[in-house]
Amino acid sequence: MGDFEEKMQKTMKKLYDRICDFISEKNMALAAIGIFILLMLPIGYLSFVNRASGDDYGYGIHTRAAWVATHSLIKVFGAAWQTIREYYVGWQGTWFSIFLFSLQPEVFDERAYVIVAFLMLFLWIGSSFLLFKEILYREFGMNIWSYRLAATLILIISIEFIPSTKSAIFWYNGAAHYMIPFTMCQLLVVFLLRYGKKFKLKYFVGITGIMALLGGSNYQAALFALIVAFYIGAVSYAEKKDKRILWLLISFIVEMTGLIISMKAPGNRARGGEEFGFSIQKGIKVIGLSFIEGVKTAFDYGKENPLIYAGLFFLFLFIIESLKRSSAEKERDRKFCFAHPILSIAGLFCLYCAMQTPALYAGVDVSGGVYNMNYQIFLLSGCGILLIIAKKIVEHVKVSKEILHRKATIPGLLVCFIALIICRSDIRGTASWISLEYIMSGQASDYKEQMDLQTRLLLDESTENVVLPFINDVQGPLMHMPVIEDTEAFTNSVTSHFYGKNSVVAIPRSEWDEKYGK
Repeated sequence: MGDFEEKMQKTMKKLYDRICDFISEKNMALAAIGIFILLMLPIGYLSFVNRASGDDYGYGIHTRAAWVATHSLIKVFGAAWQTIREYYVGWQGTWFSIFLFSLQPEVFDERAYVIVAFLMLFLWIGSSFLLFKEILYREFGMNIWSYRLAATLILIISIEFIPSTKSAIFWYNGAAHYMIPFTMCQLLVVFLLRYGKKFKLKYFVGITGIMALLGGSNYQAALFALIVAFYIGAVSYAEKKDKRILWLLISFIVEMTGLIISMKAPGNRARGGEEFGFSIQKGIKVIGLSFIEGVKTAFDYGKENPLIYAGLFFLFLFIIESLKRSSAEKERDRKFCFAHPILSIAGLFCLYCAMQTPALYAGVDVSGGVYNMNYQIFLLSGCGILLIIAKKIVEHVKVSKEILHRKATIPGLLVCFIALIICRSDIRGTASWISLEYIMSGQASDYKEQMDLQTRLLLDESTENVVLPFINDVQGPLMHMPVIEDTEAFTNSVTSHFYGKNSVVAIPRSEWDEKYGK
């Protein structure tokens, strides 16, 4: 019996070793990329169903009229400037976001909204891979498959559990105001890291251009840019004593100028109420509250979606193994971005908490894009903190990379699979599941059919007062602001102006079928 048990142990060990050898960094990365592509298929399918509505029409009124009349981009940009001026006075000061809003795809073609989800995913995925490559591959010397696996894993966690899929992927206005600035922030970090080491003019131009535009976008992105630029600039100067880093002061001034222009807009008071304004006392109070809110929100992420922390746990173990492997190679300048571990961890935590500040200061209900930005910066800051801790573990714990692979990374992967089984109910709340459910229920095809009919009626040049059948305003992960019975309602008004109609109204579908035929 003893011999049998010994043989079984040897057999199991040999089998386990083969499994560990097969589950290499490259194979894990390829598997993760394959899973990611599969998860994106339902979202990609819905891109062809997605349509503009509500705010999309409102901000595109002047630009669509210019495009229809002239087909001149110069005239369209002129109309975009007109839109900025109107909203700056009447509603909000975020001039760069308004510029993007005015160029929503259906301004140019009623079928062009299909590009929205693809565009946002391209920017999201592309900027994430660039950032992870810069930090993990260039700064810390991990191999190419390591950074690809880490980037893919974070993208899966980020996209699937994003608080508002509508504002992140499908709704152009929401994504233009939050997702595009977020991708710009990720690209900004890459440029800052490269400029802090090489001081090339092209990186400085990129930094200044991005920060200038972020001054006119959402306040979270603007705040992120200022904090990160200050930290990386300070670290670079402390490390190299090169005065060329002081050129970043120009970037600061440019962004602050754009931000002040945005904050001083008369429309902000119209939107936020008479009490809207800057208060030093309130600002100090909100800064303290942001730390409390940050801790609470981080706890809520784990409570509501434990798979987020399971994924981060596996990423942490994987980073330790990858750092151990890279540490065996020739040392190079790869520690710049986290040169001071304790200060860096504190800075990353403060950066995450700072994202809570704008919403707390406003003290009003905010859009889903705000929560998306909070969540995305939470993941980035969390990855940075885990990377710093992992680096310290590698420096002080003398364990071979083979042992780490067999006794840490692979068991960690198994723990994630177990967590996936235990928390399988959480999968129903992911972006891909909600999208797939919306498709399989038949609602997606029904929505497409109804929106195609609505568009045909709105494009009918023989009718100035358009009557539409009701469309259900609950459309899964898609954003839809329905036309209703009141011709003076916001959606009715902007829809009629966008299509150049006198009025647009909706009536019950049964009544519409009876009057106008199916």
